[in-house]
Amino acid sequence: MSERTDTPPADGGSTHILDETAACLAELHGAAMQKLRVERVIVGVFFTGVQFSNGCAGVAYTPPESVERASTRILHEQPHRYRGMNAEELVCGKHPGAFAPVIRLAALNALSVPFFESGEIPVAEGVDLSEISELFVGRKICMVGAIIPLLKKLGKMGAKEITIIDRKKETQAEAELGRFVPLQETAGALAACETAIFTGATIANGSLEELLRHVRADAAIAVAGPTAGFVPAPLFRRGVVLVGTVAVTDGEQALEIISEGGGAYQLFARCVRKINLINEPRLAEIRQNLLREERG
Repeated sequence: MSERTDTPPADGGSTHILDETAACLAELHGAAMQKLRVERVIVGVFFTGVQFSNGCAGVAYTPPESVERASTRILHEQPHRYRGMNAEELVCGKHPGAFAPVIRLAALNALSVPFFESGEIPVAEGVDLSEISELFVGRKICMVGAIIPLLKKLGKMGAKEITIIDRKKETQAEAELGRFVPLQETAGALAACETAIFTGATIANGSLEELLRHVRADAAIAVAGPTAGFVPAPLFRRGVVLVGTVAVTDGEQALEIISEGGGAYQLFARCVRKINLINEPRLAEIRQNLLREERG
């Protein structure tokens, strides 16, 4: 469930998704959200982390584009201080700065953790995305951002076709399964697939909202990666059936790993737990459609 760095950019962005997430969390937390304060923010090479005064922490992928923008603006902007900021203020999405969007995203993930832990938002643990096999076996799959462990599983399961959109040459050499297509063919590849898989990095780099528009209404959609660790209602409303993500279990350690240049594999080994969020009504609808196809 590691996230790739090289998903195609979009004209739109994931602002609407994050705005809806912030509104959903404000409703879930109620007045308690005003009492939460930012304890620590770390913008790392691979991930960004935020921890609040209640101990809950969240992580999100740091897009290289944000680092590039920061390098051109650092001499012209005053650094923004986040420590002590009210949680409600942090997630409003109105702060300037090259890293403000990813800090906001990590904060939304942190604020979602209590509802996964309490069971208020149901989670499936110990279940890999690939275990819901009917969404992958014998189907045309398009993966935006190559997830190597998942690719290997899908190859063994007998996917009909796997198309991968990922510009990184190192990834293309590593991925033995699947057919890589140029970025300019993204829209066509997504329109032709029966199951679309997006990394959480597409949320961080602002491309997911636009990418989803190219997927057919009857296709299955999954989002995978630590960055997608927020309350899933906004994604479910957009037809996403599966979200494979994480909840941070040890915020102090997670931010320490990020501060020392650690990435997803280090986080998985020490301070997060994998969770799956399932859009049950959408899954039931897809299964019904598959049954009708089998019956002819």
